[in-house]
Amino acid sequence: MSTSGLPKRVKAPSVLSLLTWLRFEESFTLILVHKAVTPQEQARGLMYRQSLSANRCMIFLYDNDQPRPIWMKNCLISLDVVWVNREGRIVGLLSNLPPCPPSRGDDCPMYGGSFIARHFVEFSAGTIARLNLKIGDRLSWDIELDDGRRVQTPTQR
Repeated sequence: MSTSGLPKRVKAPSVLSLLTWLRFEESFTLILVHKAVTPQEQARGLMYRQSLSANRCMIFLYDNDQPRPIWMKNCLISLDVVWVNREGRIVGLLSNLPPCPPSRGDDCPMYGGSFIARHFVEFSAGTIARLNLKIGDRLSWDIELDDGRRVQTPTQR
């Protein structure tokens, strides 16, 4: 453990094996994070995953604000999705999005295209209700990327 009480980060070769923490400031809940930074990682997302633990999520990190629709193609599990602005404030959320298995081909809906967001986070279905998340709540993170750069939510003033 580090002196802050959180586990020390460990470098790992795979984006899906490098776990860090996402914190919900209103509830002081910590969740382990898989990160999607490159276009390839973002395109794959949680495709073909059989499950996602209640204490895990995937954050999709971007450098600018724009509509960030998600496509559930080849997603085998229901998801809750939260869109956040640069400061980590929730600007959009959708609960219990249904899976769209490979048998449907490209006939899968898109969700969340009306939210202007910097990033979005995918959780197992039920997380939004369990944590009582709502528009305006703040998430914070401190993520070390594979190249050593760090992505952090700006500090509140």
